[in-house]
Amino acid sequence: MALDPLRAAETMDNPLHRAEAILHYIYPLAVFIYFAISSAVVLCALQDPSVKTPPIRYKVIWYSLLLFITLYGAQIVLKVIEILVWSHWPAQSTIIGLLACVLIFGVQQNSFGDAADIVWYPYYGSWLIASLLEPVIAVLQFLIAHEASTIRPDAHPEVELPGFIRLDAAISIIRFVIMLSIILIHFSSYSRVDMDGSDEERSPLIPKSDQRLSNGNGSADSGYGTSSEATNTDTANTETVNSPADPESPWERQQRLLREKMEKRLKSEGSWIAYVKGFMVFFPYIWPVGNRRLQIHVILVGLCLLAGNGLNFLIPRQYGVVLDSLGGASIQSPWVQVTIFAVLRVLSSEAGLPLIRHLLWMPVEYYSQEALSVAAYSHVMNLSSEFHDSQSSSDIQVAISNGYHITNLLESICFQAIPMVIDLLVAFTYLSVKFGPYEGFITIATGLAFIQSAAQLISKFKEKRKKVVSTYFEEHYTRQAGIQGWYTVSAFNQVPYEEGRYSKAVKSQVTAYKSIYLGYLIGQAFQYLILTAGLLAGAFLAVYQIIHKRATPGDFVMLLTYWGQLTSPLQFFSTMGRNISQSLVQVERLLEVMLTKPTVVDKPGARPLKLKGGKVEFRNVSFSYDKKKDILKGVKLSAPPGTTVAFVGATGAGKSTIFKVLDRFYDVTGGSILIDGQDIRDVTLSSLRRCIGIVPQSPILFDDTVINNVRYARLDASDEEVYSACKAAAIHDQIMGFTEGYRTRVGERGVKLSGGELQRVAIARAILKNPEIVLLDEATSAVDTDTEQKIQEGLRALCDNRTTFIVAHRLSTVMNADIIFVVANGQVVEQGGHEELIAKNGKYAELWSKQIFVKPKERKEDGDATETNSHTTSEQNNELADEESSEASPSEASGSLSTVEEVEVEVDGSEEAGGEGGDTPATHKKEGSRLNPGAPEFTPRTFRLTEPIPTSPIHNSWAEDVEDEATSPQKAPMEDSNSSLEWEGHPDYTRAPPNTAAASPDSLDATVQDTAPESPEPRPRRNTLHSVSCPDPPPTPSPMQPITFC
Repeated sequence: MALDPLRAAETMDNPLHRAEAILHYIYPLAVFIYFAISSAVVLCALQDPSVKTPPIRYKVIWYSLLLFITLYGAQIVLKVIEILVWSHWPAQSTIIGLLACVLIFGVQQNSFGDAADIVWYPYYGSWLIASLLEPVIAVLQFLIAHEASTIRPDAHPEVELPGFIRLDAAISIIRFVIMLSIILIHFSSYSRVDMDGSDEERSPLIPKSDQRLSNGNGSADSGYGTSSEATNTDTANTETVNSPADPESPWERQQRLLREKMEKRLKSEGSWIAYVKGFMVFFPYIWPVGNRRLQIHVILVGLCLLAGNGLNFLIPRQYGVVLDSLGGASIQSPWVQVTIFAVLRVLSSEAGLPLIRHLLWMPVEYYSQEALSVAAYSHVMNLSSEFHDSQSSSDIQVAISNGYHITNLLESICFQAIPMVIDLLVAFTYLSVKFGPYEGFITIATGLAFIQSAAQLISKFKEKRKKVVSTYFEEHYTRQAGIQGWYTVSAFNQVPYEEGRYSKAVKSQVTAYKSIYLGYLIGQAFQYLILTAGLLAGAFLAVYQIIHKRATPGDFVMLLTYWGQLTSPLQFFSTMGRNISQSLVQVERLLEVMLTKPTVVDKPGARPLKLKGGKVEFRNVSFSYDKKKDILKGVKLSAPPGTTVAFVGATGAGKSTIFKVLDRFYDVTGGSILIDGQDIRDVTLSSLRRCIGIVPQSPILFDDTVINNVRYARLDASDEEVYSACKAAAIHDQIMGFTEGYRTRVGERGVKLSGGELQRVAIARAILKNPEIVLLDEATSAVDTDTEQKIQEGLRALCDNRTTFIVAHRLSTVMNADIIFVVANGQVVEQGGHEELIAKNGKYAELWSKQIFVKPKERKEDGDATETNSHTTSEQNNELADEESSEASPSEASGSLSTVEEVEVEVDGSEEAGGEGGDTPATHKKEGSRLNPGAPEFTPRTFRLTEPIPTSPIHNSWAEDVEDEATSPQKAPMEDSNSSLEWEGHPDYTRAPPNTAAASPDSLDATVQDTAPESPEPRPRRNTLHSVSCPDPPPTPSPMQPITFC
């Protein structure tokens, strides 16, 4: 007799059958719950395997587990034979139990096979459950078979197949033995590893370098809950991706670094729970704290979501009710049912509950976006210079803009994930109740298979996705580089080359996209085949029940509607993990910024700065950027009120750092800085910077009008005040020459202005601010001499009666400073006025000589140099004699040639020169605009001259001679074979007093007579290095006149 497959063996009152049925349901459910919870704990707690899995042990367990699952399949085959041969349907609990075990242990084996190394307790815990319940089920089956064959031989069809029941029980016993063997293998191997010692005890003292780190792929961790050592496959893939032939794009590198930061913080926190707690810093900006109205909105949105879940349940059911009422299966009025269905559809449409939900959520969403963006921007603007100097501005902007990922993440969890979970649970429960346990199992099996296949597809195409992204950015960069560098491309006639390059990049992108798109199409088709298979299985079951009058046609329509609603949640959950991970990576940028604390802050109880004149003192100030190398070392200086202080020195000496610590962009690491006796760390930052005005070497303007950029120093300034400041900075006339005058936009960072115009706008901004303390960092380095003379008057007005600090590399600009500090290696090595420092003959005098005076070439052998110079000098003497014969009398011309050794100019002490005290290349020439004809002169004590220099009015100064030489490189230096000129390094070389004017003929003659050795040759006429005697009136002042600020 054939029993109904939906009710077979369920009507028996035998307690053995009931116990077996309960165990068949509890067994797979217990294994699933334990495995899911323990795996979640491993993931959240970031637990790593305690020992490395031996390969042999790994393979033995894997194949044993495969055999264990296969035996479940053998039992299912026996049940099919039982149905076909004896037409006996086993109990639903038996079939569902076997199928559920195949499904659960299949998922286990799949995850077990994908892991490089394993945290074992989620696996062996479920195996222990199986080893406990398998023998119990086998014993019950033996008892049922014995009862069927002896106690009631004619009562049921089981009497015909006791052998099959015993075989079924024997398979269960074999499964138990296999599972027990797996557990024993696991624990025995684990014990041996413990006896041999841990990995740390057996590891070498000098570990091998991580190949992935050397390849630039960042962290060595292969993933959460796995070993830190990657498999060979992972390493091979990593090397392929990051090989020199296939370098990562900037976007890939950026994403990799972000992910490494996230993993680093995740591991430092110790668990996902602690990691997520870090995001609570955003809670005040997401949840409307203190706003009751918006909080009520959030509650109402939650109620709308629950109502939407109810509609998702009622609408498919109402489909069936309407169909039953139309077909006569129900006595209810079709018109009423259709009306109810229409109301439900309207409520679920975009004109119903979703619209209400969006309207309620919109103020909350806008509040979150506004609060988060403003808070992030405010936090960034209040961070210290240490943060801004170490971060790219584009990265900071991206971090701030990534705030929307937080709201998107919350919306995807609250508005999609949670409602979809509820929908799936309701669908599973209702279908199981309406159509029986088979339908519920079909629903769960289909969902798990769909999600598993999607996860496998995502994992399989991971490298291909990277390739698509890489080729996309390669195509983008190639196109951008070609368009941006069009002038260069066209100038070098490389347009065909760039066209070929771009064509190749596009082909690579299309090829990569085609490969991954084809794979996605195949994977998507497979996923929908899974859904279709589940739908067909459920439909066959529903049709069977309709035929046997246990269901109605309306129930069949309801089933189809539910299956249609399952597709969207399953697709969402298949990609949810990846989407959440990507969102967390993006939010990590903003989180890192928000967790950064400013290093320069107001002390509790800080008071505003009270200026009483502007006296500035550095008391043993030390400072280091990285806490390792000191940039400033015990700097001690004092600037009285209203004085002008200048800092000079080589690149990296610490001059700009002095400005930074004075303006408190950084706090000193040692010592203190006082303004009028007040430590700047004890006053508020705003009051300190309100009293200080700075003109940087490279000013940065906003992409705004000229007038707004100047007014930025004092936002309440009138237009007339802005005009006056620009006039003082000698920029007003040029601004009026612009197309729109003061309303002209200067472009990003002021790119539409020249370097000199930028600096003058910055000077005008400082003049408008009218500060008590002025910092000038190479304020006129980008202007010409004429403009510098114009700016001088404005700066003099700005600096008048104000404490002024100047950083300058053109020493002539700081000659009149009250105090000049020479900075070297973070220390003040000299200080004093210009003349005083020249007289000290120290570092400042050395810098001054390099910028103002000339220096001969270094000679390895005097003989070689004398021979060479004699040859070149004789040629230049002839040219000079011919050149001056038209202006000098014959008698003057006959003795007009003098020997002056070939000279070079070394302009040092500036940052552009690259340091101080270095040898100047032979190609460097004297920069005429930086020479000072009236500067203190150096006079050699010993020199020998054979012929006097003519006193032509054209050559009336040494500076002009040098300028002529610089503009006429074809002229050889003048030197006679019987003369030589000794310079620095010679024992007889000395410096003239700093305030000595150009040497007079008589004084020079006396100097020569006292120092020159006796010679039978007639003594030549007097000569000086700085100037030549000229009977004519003084010439017009040279444009090389030094410019001084104050």
